[in-house]
Amino acid sequence: MLKVPLLKNRKLYQFLTGFLANLPLYNFITSRLYTGKLKAFPFPIMNCYACPAALYSCPIGTISHFLVINKLPLFTLGVISAVSASFGRWICGWVCPFGLIQDLLNKVPSVKFDLPKPFVYLKYLMLALGVVLLPFLFKEHYFCMVCPTGTLEAGIYWVAVSSAILNMAGPFFLFKLAFGSMFLYGSIFIKRPFCRYVCPLGALFSLFNKLSIVDFSVEKEKCIECNLCKKSCPVNYPIYQDPNSPACLRCLNCVRVCPIVKVNTPLSDLKEIVRENH
Repeated sequence: MLKVPLLKNRKLYQFLTGFLANLPLYNFITSRLYTGKLKAFPFPIMNCYACPAALYSCPIGTISHFLVINKLPLFTLGVISAVSASFGRWICGWVCPFGLIQDLLNKVPSVKFDLPKPFVYLKYLMLALGVVLLPFLFKEHYFCMVCPTGTLEAGIYWVAVSSAILNMAGPFFLFKLAFGSMFLYGSIFIKRPFCRYVCPLGALFSLFNKLSIVDFSVEKEKCIECNLCKKSCPVNYPIYQDPNSPACLRCLNCVRVCPIVKVNTPLSDLKEIVRENH
């Protein structure tokens, strides 16, 4: 049994975060960027700096930018380290709006499947190479150039409203569209493909899951391994294997569906649950 408080309305919190992080929506009409003082603060979600309504900077884009100009992003690293150490991937499950988009797309009726397990390590490679090493060595923002969040929130808009940006975009923009569309379309068939396999911010948060104050535990002697937790999980993870795994988003879906957590579940019902989910 998971010993965590039962919270609700996770999708509402994700929506509100996306709304509050992009309050100046009128900038989509005026075609201007918000450049106020809040833009200096790295908000710990995937929300593109170039989005007209973005109030805060993207932590991944900020890290990459500072490395390109041969400086250490000490403030950004401090903020992300504090958030990571405190909450781990709870941010991914409860705050990040791009995760919400993927969750909603996955509700479209379709065949569902997962990529082979080694693919989960791609996000660490993306963090190490696309965000840190390659920008530092070659002075280009490699991850930002292809980031699906940036394409969705900023790239499409600016190409549509600015002929100058359209002329600069060139054929590479078609690749950006294809890359971003791959994750949006893929979300119909795979739970959170961007979060699980590519997101460098999720990779950073996941490193602290076992150390964060959001700590999970499972009473394994009571767990019947019915796999209802896995079916309800946004990343398709069986929480009983390792409750503090780097994969876990702390969404609490498993708590809501667990028959052991529910008091006085009849033994006959438990047996039926196990039979139906194996």
